[in-house]
Formats: sequence, structure tokens, C-alpha cells
Amino acid sequence: MDLPKEYAMVHIYPVTQAEEPIVIKGNTEGLCVLVNALISAIAFPDSQGTAEIFTGDAELHEVVVRLVNTHDELSPVPYQNSKL
Repeated sequence: MDLPKEYAMVHIYPVTQAEEPIVIKGNTEGLCVLVNALISAIAFPDSQGTAEIFTGDAELHEVVVRLVNTHDELSPVPYQNSKL
């Protein structure tokens, strides 16, 4: 069955073991909104890029992309504090 073109569909698969690649799969619409979130984060570094995407089970998620410049900004685990 084809993915519906009117919905941005993306799956971002985390690694489950060392040296395994992170896999991102999606339809054209989903990958475009993800690219736009990346571009927004780079173009407006004091802000963050966001994308609303659906996963394969039709659950809506927000993807947040933030540009960081230091190891300290990169290392905190998301949701540990309110700043992503």
C-alpha cells in the first residue's frame, strides 16, 4: 500500500548496537519537512527548526532540530531539562 502523499511520513530509527547506522526513512513530503527543519535551525541559530511528522503507525510527532556549537550543548540527553 502506498503512503498517503498528503501526510509527512518519517521514521527515524535509533541505533541498537555500536557502529550501527542511524536510519531515516520517509516519503517525499516527510523528508522535505525534515530538510526544512534542518535548514531553519542552520539559518536561524538562536532558534530551532521543527517538523511535524507522522510515523508509520499514523502517530504525530514533533521533530526538533537545534544548532549547537559546544560539546556541553551537544551532550545533554533530551528531556533531561527543558532546553533541547
